[in-house]
This record gives sequence, C-alpha cells and structure tokens, in this order.
Amino acid sequence: MSNRSRSVQVDRGANKIYYRITVMGGAGVGKSSIISQFLYDRFLSEYKKTVEELHRGEYDVNGSKLTLDILDTAGAYTFPAMRRLAISTSDAFVLVYAFDDPTSFEEVKTLRDEIIAEKGTEHVPIVIVGNKCDRLDDIDQIERETVETTACIEWGNGYVEVSAKDNVNIIGIFKEILRQCNYQYALSPAVKRRRASMSVISNNVMTTKEKKRHNSCKSR
Repeated sequence: MSNRSRSVQVDRGANKIYYRITVMGGAGVGKSSIISQFLYDRFLSEYKKTVEELHRGEYDVNGSKLTLDILDTAGAYTFPAMRRLAISTSDAFVLVYAFDDPTSFEEVKTLRDEIIAEKGTEHVPIVIVGNKCDRLDDIDQIERETVETTACIEWGNGYVEVSAKDNVNIIGIFKEILRQCNYQYALSPAVKRRRASMSVISNNVMTTKEKKRHNSCKSR
C-alpha cells in the first residue's frame, strides 16, 4: 500500500507547528479520560461511548505556537471508514490499553498493525499507554514487563504507564509523542495554553483555566 501519511504542518515564518494526534484503543480503557485530564484537568467518572470527538490545545512553547489536534475515537470498531480516515490524516498515535483488562492489549496490537498497513511504513510516531496504573497491585509484574518489552524493543515504540483517575504521568504521553516527532518541547503546567473541545458532530466548544498538574510514574 502506498504511504498516505500526512506531513506535519510547519509555518517557520510565523513560528507555528501543527500536529494531529489520534487516540485509539478498546472500549472502556480510558481514552477520553486521558484526553480530559491532559486538556481540562478533569477525570470523567462516568463512562460514555465516544463516536469521534476532536479536541485542540494551543501552546506557547519556546517562542513557537504549537497546536495539537487530538482526536478521540470510538472503542467499538463499528465505523471502519472513519477509522481509516483518522489514521490516514494523523501524524501520531496514542494506543491505550488497561492494566485491568489483559485482552485490551490485543486490541492495541490490531490497531498498530492497521496503522502501519495504512501508512505503508513502520516509522510512525506511536506511544503505547498502559492506563490504570493505580491498580498495579493487582497486576502480574511479568505481564507488565512483557508488554513493555514488546512495545519498546520489538516494535520500537514509546511506552508510558499512567493513571487517568489520579492524573499520574498524563503529560508524559504527549512529551513522548513530541519527542518522536522530533519537536523540542517544554510542555509543563506553566505553559500558557488555550484549549477547546470540538465535537465532530455538534462542534461544541469548551474552555477551562489552567491548574497545576501532578505527574509521577513511568515514562519510557
């Protein structure tokens, strides 16, 4: 298949950089909660099925304007055409599985294969995210290490363990994505940002004030 990867948009004269990131994974693994914590410092306690929703974060970083469009996708893969379009128009991918659902990593494997097939190359910025690290006491250590080895060594992708519930290491996901995109970031809670959520269907807009974020966990 031909490479249909879109290129990152860079306006050097205006110091503007634009990335489109798609967040994918099985149903109920915490994709929407991860995005909500990163952009709005809010945990979504009630599960709601997502069809597709686009969020935007705008940052002033080292004198440049960085725009991140973050697409939240459906966990139930009943919209294959939408999924293919999301893959073909995205620069980077966050693939989420849940520590308390071992089968959700099989979904990640399937999605990664589909991304590589659609892009026509393995050289795609991808971060594998293990969510719900607040429940690690109940998780097999060998299983965790196997997943990390697969992601980092076998696939050559990034790997981050997070807790959307406790807002642990969420920012590490997006730092790793930017590192893979070769962008010299300085993302931190102190960065000035304008954030909006734009539903693909209804185009609703939300804005929030910046709050301090605590992050401490594993990021590779």
